[in-house]
Amino acid sequence: MSINLLILGLATTISPLFIIAAVVMMSESEKVRTSWAAAFGWATSIGVACLAIVLVGGAVHGSGSSHRRHWWLGAIDLGIGLVVAFFALREFRRSRSTSARELPKWMNRVGTMSVIPAYGLGLFLPANVLSYAAGSEIVQQHYHSAEKWIAVALYVAIGSTLEVLPVLYLTVRPKSRELLLGVWHRWLNKHWQQVLVGLFSVVSAFLIAKGSVAIVRSLT
Repeated sequence: MSINLLILGLATTISPLFIIAAVVMMSESEKVRTSWAAAFGWATSIGVACLAIVLVGGAVHGSGSSHRRHWWLGAIDLGIGLVVAFFALREFRRSRSTSARELPKWMNRVGTMSVIPAYGLGLFLPANVLSYAAGSEIVQQHYHSAEKWIAVALYVAIGSTLEVLPVLYLTVRPKSRELLLGVWHRWLNKHWQQVLVGLFSVVSAFLIAKGSVAIVRSLT
């Protein structure tokens, strides 16, 4: 497993909005199954997005030259990095506004969701541009067929860590649930935008540099 794929997996799993949603679900419904459904939806979403790029990239990989192959994969990383940079700039501007700490309006309905809507929420919460970048990284590593599937599975496991572990902990430790949910909710409600800005800024710089290096190498 490449260090780049590990970095992308860690960046994917750091989602303060998902954790806030899971905390609200467990706080208001006093049930963990909706949070589990959202976590499985998250894992499904990033897995499908990553696998799509791996399959498409594998097809192009088999029909193109090495020069062309590295050029377009580098261009994907560069493009995704620019998109993430846009998100970072947007969140930074929002964080400086008077309503900076307001959560998205859809968060008000999270506490009343049943299992199926919660699974659907998990499908749409991930920043799948990172999953596309992970798929591009797997293609660039020239893995064999079985190794590609393993790499996708490892990315999904790492990219879902912070979505699964808190829910798992609160499932097996129900007595400490109320206290921990209150602490997590207050901290995330206060700092979620700063976390997003920092995360998007680091990831965008990483992908822009990675894509630019791949393009330059393909031209030399």
